[in-house]
Amino acid sequence: MQPAIQQVIRALAEDGRPGALGIAEHAVNAYLDGATLPGDRALSLDILSRDLASLRGIAPHLAGFINRVEAYVAGLARTDLPRAA
Repeated sequence: MQPAIQQVIRALAEDGRPGALGIAEHAVNAYLDGATLPGDRALSLDILSRDLASLRGIAPHLAGFINRVEAYVAGLARTDLPRAA
């Protein structure tokens, strides 16, 4: 069984409606909102990246959409990096 976030991303990718990427980004943000403890967000981003890579393996025909969601996740991960003093 796929994790819920994978199911949402896959359904949006398969539907292909305009605005699906924005909805996927919102789903990613909602998923990350559950990460409230220090370090949880970084772990959640890592898990999400792995889930998206797995989804690409399960549904390679959705790779273009998945790539765009992965780029969004990567951007979030970059903004979460600790700053050097």
